[in-house]
Amino acid sequence: MKNKLKELAIPFLSVLIALVIGGGVIIYLGENPLTAYGYLFGGAFGSDRGIARTMLEATPMIFSGLAIMFAYQAGMFNIGAQGQVVMGGLAAAAVGAFVNNHFINNVYVVVLIAAIAGFLWAAIAGYLKAKLGVHEVISTIMLNYIASNFEQYCLNYPLKEGGPLGPTPQTPPVMEISRLPLLLPDSRVYLNVGFIIALVAVVVVWFIFNKTVFGYEIKAVGFNFTAAENAGINAKKILLLTLGISGLLAGLAGAERVLGGVGQYTYRQGLMAEYGFDGIAVALLGKNTPIGVLISAFLFATLRVGGRAMQFNTSIPSQIIIIIQAVIILLIASENMLSDLLKKFKKKEAKA
Repeated sequence: MKNKLKELAIPFLSVLIALVIGGGVIIYLGENPLTAYGYLFGGAFGSDRGIARTMLEATPMIFSGLAIMFAYQAGMFNIGAQGQVVMGGLAAAAVGAFVNNHFINNVYVVVLIAAIAGFLWAAIAGYLKAKLGVHEVISTIMLNYIASNFEQYCLNYPLKEGGPLGPTPQTPPVMEISRLPLLLPDSRVYLNVGFIIALVAVVVVWFIFNKTVFGYEIKAVGFNFTAAENAGINAKKILLLTLGISGLLAGLAGAERVLGGVGQYTYRQGLMAEYGFDGIAVALLGKNTPIGVLISAFLFATLRVGGRAMQFNTSIPSQIIIIIQAVIILLIASENMLSDLLKKFKKKEAKA
């Protein structure tokens, strides 16, 4: 119980310190930090639209955070989630906008195809790791570059609206049947069923790691590859499947961005932002647990959505939010330092 409380205390302390440091910068800029943070949290949760926007922003980060977390359980660091998000989005756009078949371009079939695209893209790195011993950090970074350039090629040539001579580098809108239903159709916020799918994914991932043999095998491989093999676990197969499922989760993030209407149901340049890389921060802050990923995704979404409201109502630039996020990540990475601070604080209390 004490260990669990300690694990919860470190992320909480990291966020608190980051907000204090951000407050110091806000004071330096001549603004009141309490007023600024009031606008920040009010913008994220002070209205129905604000809450909907926060949920919408959190959705892809939940998927990408789960992707990073899933691979980490097997002792792998999936740097390639960004490329897997891109490939999932491209697959969703290609099928949803160009395949005129009422079965294939049904929204849930398109989501499945996008997930498979993410799985296959990540499985390349999984195969290289399992069969040739290529470190997944190197292979996934290289696959990110390939995916990024493939995205540019697709948006300017084969998938471009109006053909290669079309006006802007984007795909045509996906067909009506390929669009994820909106949860708040009367609002101007594109909160969609993808958020529900993300919540289901959290539950499924939790179930896999806590209630299944497969989850136990993944964790065993991550803990000690050689010992897992000696225990009869096909460790190479586990590596391949784990990285593939990690890519599947990231591919769902890409599908949600395209099919959910965030980009007016098109795949356009910049639509995928850096959600794959955001997943690294989300997984770290969430201590690589499904519930932790969910909470930390909401935190980062709150900072982004609320940060826009803070910028609009004050003279504080949006870069302050980036500073706060960076400090949180640095503090999480410096976990031992925070652990020492907690120990010293407890010793002082005991002496008192």
